Amino acid sequence: MAKFDMGAAWEDSMTLLKSHSALTGTIAAVFLFLPTLAVSWFGPTPIEPAAGATFDQMMTTFRESARQAVPYQLLVAVIAAIGGIGILRLWLSRSSVSVGDALTFAFKMIPTMIAVQFLMGLAIALIAVALIVPGAAIGGAPGMLLLFVGLIAFAALCAYLWGRVAVVSPLIADRVQYNPAAALQESWALTRDNGWRIFLFLFLVTLVLFIGAMIVGLIIGVVAGTGEGVGRIMTGFAEAGFAAISGIVTLAISAATYRQLTIGADGGVFA
Repeated sequence: MAKFDMGAAWEDSMTLLKSHSALTGTIAAVFLFLPTLAVSWFGPTPIEPAAGATFDQMMTTFRESARQAVPYQLLVAVIAAIGGIGILRLWLSRSSVSVGDALTFAFKMIPTMIAVQFLMGLAIALIAVALIVPGAAIGGAPGMLLLFVGLIAFAALCAYLWGRVAVVSPLIADRVQYNPAAALQESWALTRDNGWRIFLFLFLVTLVLFIGAMIVGLIIGVVAGTGEGVGRIMTGFAEAGFAAISGIVTLAISAATYRQLTIGADGGVFA
């Protein structure tokens, strides 16, 4: 397998972002920006722990906030997945595809995408149990050492897995792969010998996006505050804008990665 070229993938991702820009921008606005904005404005607000709360009380507050937010976040994730697959279908089509066709295809792929996420979550959970639970169960100094080593190994494995399954979504969009297990297997085969390179590429792009979002969030927090009213409105716009921009950039780099690996593997040609 040829070595993954990060520079070429970045250039190709910029080319993808410029292609069908009006159509992909509209899809991103509808499926990435607006759902996040709606949840930010009208969804539940995080519960603040009372002053002087104990650690247990703070954890209870955190769990309650998470419980309230999970249904909304899952809904946003499903809507974003539909828009993401639609955009990938437009970018990776080997023939002309309309927006309607791309979105219809994306709706059909919802069960597959949910199953893929479930399988990846299950794999991560099993890895966590194997690497973290033994140290936590032993306790004492040996247990703490084993726990620390397990956490490092868990983080490293998650990073590696991120690189190996990075092209699952574009693969599904291009090859019309309805079988989630087969999609993961094909992604694993395509990224062979390039897992760490792909992870580094994705990590660097994600880091830049994260730093940009933090800077914008801090500026909005200083100017408009974080409370109800103007603060929540401005924060909602910032969160939705970040979701749309980071989402479409992430789609572009995953699609560019897939195109490079596919062309190197079988000489595939994209429109």
